[in-house]
Amino acid sequence: MLKEYKCSELAKFVKGKASSNNIIIDNISSLESATDSSISFLSDASYIPKLSATKSKVILIKQDDLKYWNKDYILVENPYLAFSKIATLFDDQNDNRSFGVHSSVIIGKDTKFDKKSNISPNTVIGESCSLGENIQIGPNVSIGNNVIIGNNTVIHANVSIENKVKIGNNCILFSGSRVGTDGFGYAPDNDGSWSKIPQTGSVIIEDNVDIGANTTIDCGAIDDTTIKSGVKIDNLVHIAHNCFIGEGTIIAAMAGFAGSSKIGKHCMIGGGARIGPNISIADKTVISPTTAIAKSIKKEGQRFTGALPPLNHKDWLKYAVKFMLKKGMK
Repeated sequence: MLKEYKCSELAKFVKGKASSNNIIIDNISSLESATDSSISFLSDASYIPKLSATKSKVILIKQDDLKYWNKDYILVENPYLAFSKIATLFDDQNDNRSFGVHSSVIIGKDTKFDKKSNISPNTVIGESCSLGENIQIGPNVSIGNNVIIGNNTVIHANVSIENKVKIGNNCILFSGSRVGTDGFGYAPDNDGSWSKIPQTGSVIIEDNVDIGANTTIDCGAIDDTTIKSGVKIDNLVHIAHNCFIGEGTIIAAMAGFAGSSKIGKHCMIGGGARIGPNISIADKTVISPTTAIAKSIKKEGQRFTGALPPLNHKDWLKYAVKFMLKKGMK
C-alpha cells in the first residue's frame, strides 16, 4: 500500500519548518531519481548543480543552501540526519513481520521464547536460551546453548550465535554474521608447534547494535568480548577475542581489530583500518580508511591517517628510504 504524508507531518517528525504544509509526499528519493511526489535532500555542496534538474517536490535543506532552491522545502539543521529519519517512515520492512515458529525449527529443552516472535525454517536453537518479545529469526540460523537475546532484535538468514552469547534489545544481525566464534589463541611450544589456548569467555552485545553481513566477533579468551550500546558495524569486519568497542562507535567494512584492543566511545573507524593487539583508542577518535594503528591513542578527538596513494614499487621504495632518512630511522 502506498504511504503518503503531508509536508507538515514530515516537518514535525524531523523538527523542521515546511514552506507549505499540505503538499503530499509518497516516496523519498535521491535528487537524480526523484519524481514530482518525492522528497529529497541536499547535504553536500557538490550536489548543488543537480538541483536545477531534479523533479523532487520537496527538498530537505539547511538555511545556508536555500539560495540555491526556489521550490518547496523543509528547513532543517542537518538534512542527512532528517533524511535518515524520514526514510524509516517509508521503510516497509516492519510491515512484513509475521509471528510463528516453522515446523522445521529445532528448539532445545528449557529454552523460552515469546509468542510474539517469528522463527523461520531450518533454524536450530540450543538449550536454556532466553528469547525476548518480537524477535525475528531468519532461515538457517544456528543459536547455541545459554544464549540470551533481547526484545525486538532481528537475526537474518545464516547467522550463527555460539554458546553463552548475550544480545540486547533492538539489535540487527545481518546475513552470515558470526558471533562468539572461537578466538585465535595459541602458545608456542618448545618443539616449534602451537598449543591451542581454550577460549572460555563469550560475547556481550548491548542494545541498538547493528552487525553487518559476514562480520565475525570472536569470544573472549577468559573475559568477554564486549560491544557497547549503539555501535554500528559494517560488513566483513573482524573483531578478535577480548576486544571492547565503546558506545556509539561506527566501523566501516573490512576493518580488523586484533585481540584485546579497546576502542573508546563515538569513534569512527574507516574501511580496511587495522587496530593492533592491546591497543587503546581514546573517545571520538577518527581512523581514516586503510590506516594501521600500532600505538595507543590517549588524547580524544583526533584523526589519524596512514594510507598512501599507490605508487610504482620502485618509486615507493625510494620514498620509504627518504622518509626513513628524514626521521633518522636509518
